[in-house]
Amino acid sequence: MKRFLNIAQKGLDKLLFGFTRLPSEGEPIRVKRRSGILASLEEGVYATIYLTLVSGKFLMDLVLSMGAAAIHLGLINAIPFLAAPAQLGGAYLVSKIGSRKKVLIPAIFICRQLWWFVLATTLLPIESRTKLWIFILLYIIMNISGQVSGNAWLSWLSDLFPDNLRGRIVSARNGILIIIAMMSDFLFSQLRETFGKNGKQIFLLLTLAVASLAGLKTVIAFKNQWEPPHLKTPSPRLVDIINQIGKIKAVRRLVIALMLWNIAVGVATAFWTPHMMINLKMSFTKIFLYSTIVMIFSFLMSRLIWGHVIDRAGTVSVVTFCSFLISFIPFLWLFITPDNITPIWLEAVLNGLVWSGFNIAIFNLPFYILPKKNQSYFFAILSAITGIALGMGAIIGGIIAQILEDFHIEIAGIIYVNYHVTFVLSGILRGACVFLLRKIPDTRSRGMIFMLKMVGDGLVRATTNPRLILYSSTMSPRKKQGQENQVILVKKINPPDKKE
Repeated sequence: MKRFLNIAQKGLDKLLFGFTRLPSEGEPIRVKRRSGILASLEEGVYATIYLTLVSGKFLMDLVLSMGAAAIHLGLINAIPFLAAPAQLGGAYLVSKIGSRKKVLIPAIFICRQLWWFVLATTLLPIESRTKLWIFILLYIIMNISGQVSGNAWLSWLSDLFPDNLRGRIVSARNGILIIIAMMSDFLFSQLRETFGKNGKQIFLLLTLAVASLAGLKTVIAFKNQWEPPHLKTPSPRLVDIINQIGKIKAVRRLVIALMLWNIAVGVATAFWTPHMMINLKMSFTKIFLYSTIVMIFSFLMSRLIWGHVIDRAGTVSVVTFCSFLISFIPFLWLFITPDNITPIWLEAVLNGLVWSGFNIAIFNLPFYILPKKNQSYFFAILSAITGIALGMGAIIGGIIAQILEDFHIEIAGIIYVNYHVTFVLSGILRGACVFLLRKIPDTRSRGMIFMLKMVGDGLVRATTNPRLILYSSTMSPRKKQGQENQVILVKKINPPDKKE
């Protein structure tokens, strides 16, 4: 009995204060690095649960219950991206303090614990529209602090994961987090159906409470994560960094291409989920099934294909190929109706196949292009510019949808509404941006044909040996157990961005 209590006490201690603990100063770098990756994995698990419950259909369910219209949906979806310039503040603090951890932890605490105030707001005896604007104000504060922490997080990852393995590490991490996202999404989708309309208020309170607790656990995990040495550096002048962006051809093309691409994506980003909920009359269970199909194919491609392809064929060829196919996705929504949602399952498959590759490649691309010196500032400016672009796209889409609120036309038995206009516009703009994305210089690129050959080889390997799904895409069965690459690689995580 005493032994059982001892095991239970240790298990509770790990559950409350982290399964991975900060290594001592005297430990070898290899041990510290492995510990840091494990802690990153643990943080990623809790962060995925948190992000699942405060975004997507759960966020839309919350704001629609407060009476949000199309313009509000556009604004709410724009806020995280318009807050991106706050990353410059994060970069400045990191350079002055000399520690990513000391900047990240307070910022992430504010970002992920203000949801307790949102929970309290839902209980206030005031008008729904007032609750909505209180939420928008809190949401702005959350996202500004989140962006401050985001720059420190990127800089931390840059030092924690080696360049030659980063693509495979990111893909392995994303694959694991996709499973966590599916599990949490399924559980709370079922709870939403169980509570029904009459129990919606209780469900919202439960969701916000769990999300806030998961957010608190991420703070604890960050405290336990090893931080590679990072010296204080003089803060460069912002004007000098911007001038360098203009002078370096590769960086300039990267910024322009991503800025225009994000505007194209942003135009429709606010309306996929509301369209499913309001116009297609899809239940939370069906929306979960849709998300599950997306995540399964994202998981399979991330786990088995894209990391391997990116590390061998380069990033730009993957970005070009995936963005070309992504441009067709919005047009599939023109054929989905409440009476025939069959095309949405095809869209889900394509969505998972190509967005997974695009997200991994576009995440890795700046690491190879941005200068190493003052890299955190380059990341901050890149995030600020592209974030503002996506935010402006979301606001433009919201304005268009609001202006066309009464738009209603029937063609060939299919009714088209204001949301469809934003879908078509987004698809056209995405297609135009493909030509800009493919011109981003990539010294590692071995061409489109070689990239497609690598994809084909990966598919053959996966279909002939399904057991590969059990291994990280970074692991080779021929490597010996003690090799450092294998140790570094099997453990890594943080949440994939899913976009339509």
